[in-house]
Amino acid sequence: MTTTWRTAAVALTDRADALRQTIRERVVPVELVLPRRPEDVHADVTITDIGSVQVSSVRANPATVHRTTRLAGADDEPVLFISLQKSGESTVVQDGRGAVLRPGSIACYDTRRPYTLLFERGVDTHFFRVPLRDIALPDEVVQQAVARVLGPGGAVSGIAVDYLTRLAETRTQLDTTAAHLLAAPSLELIRAVLTAESDRPALAAGPLHGTLGLRVLAHMRDHLADPDLSPASVARAHHISVRHLYATLARHGIGFGDWVRTERLDACRRELSRTPPATETIAALAQRWGFKSPAHFSRAFKAAYGMSPREWRAQVPRAHR
Repeated sequence: MTTTWRTAAVALTDRADALRQTIRERVVPVELVLPRRPEDVHADVTITDIGSVQVSSVRANPATVHRTTRLAGADDEPVLFISLQKSGESTVVQDGRGAVLRPGSIACYDTRRPYTLLFERGVDTHFFRVPLRDIALPDEVVQQAVARVLGPGGAVSGIAVDYLTRLAETRTQLDTTAAHLLAAPSLELIRAVLTAESDRPALAAGPLHGTLGLRVLAHMRDHLADPDLSPASVARAHHISVRHLYATLARHGIGFGDWVRTERLDACRRELSRTPPATETIAALAQRWGFKSPAHFSRAFKAAYGMSPREWRAQVPRAHR
C-alpha cells in the first residue's frame, strides 16, 4: 500500500505542523526543525509498506531531524532505518560518529538511541524502516554499523545500494503478492550489510549465504556486456565453485546461459527501439552486448521476437510517425 503526502495540498500556515505530524505518525516520532518562513516549507513524501519493511521517499527543503533521548526511551517498537541518498548531501550522526552521505551511499541508525539527521541543502532521500526484532542480530552488531558510510563500493553494501534503489523506484508497481515475496530477501540483505561491518565474521556467514543469489545476479547484470562473462568468471568473483553457482541460480529458477542470452537480447531490443535510431550497425551493437557472432545474434533475436534485428529497427520510426 502506498500513500503520498504533499505540503502543496495544505494551507501555507499549516504546512510545518502538518509535515511534523505526518512524519511523527507515519514514519517515526522525531523533532523536525524546518525553515522559519511558511513559504519555505515544501515536502513531497511517499510511503509504502512492503511486509514489515517501510519505504519512505522524501524530497523537501532544508531540515534537521532530532531523535531525542526522551523520544528514544518512549518508543515501544525499536526500528532500524537505512538512509539511501538520491542526490545532494546529508549527514547521519549517532553514537558520536557522523556519516556524510552522497548519492549512492547508505547509512543506518537505530531508534533506541538519540540521533540527528542534517539536510542543510534539502532532502532527497529514500528511508527504509525495519523492526529490529526482524533483524534478529546482537545489539553490538547493530551499534558497530550505525552512522557509517556504506556502499556503493562495498562487496555487500554495493549490492544493497543497487537493490534498495530499484526497490524504492519500482515499489508503486508491486501488487500485494509481490510485496510479500520481496519482504524476506530485503530483510536478509539488510542483515548481511550489518554483519559485514561487524568484527565477528562468524555472524556474517548465514546472511551472506542467504544473499548470494542476489549478489550473483547483480554481478551478472553489471558484466552483461562482457563477452568473457561465464560461469567460471562469476564463480571466481564470488569465491565459490561453478557447481555451487549453478545450484544457487537453480534455487532462483535461473539457468546461466538462458538468463544471459535473454538479458542481452532485451538490452539490444531496447537500443534498437530508440528514436531516432542510432547510427551504430547491428553487428557492432551485437558485439558490444557480448554476442561474438552477428549471425548467431540475428537468429537468437528472431527466435525471441519474431523478426530480425533489422526488421525490428525498421518498424520503430514508422510506429512513431
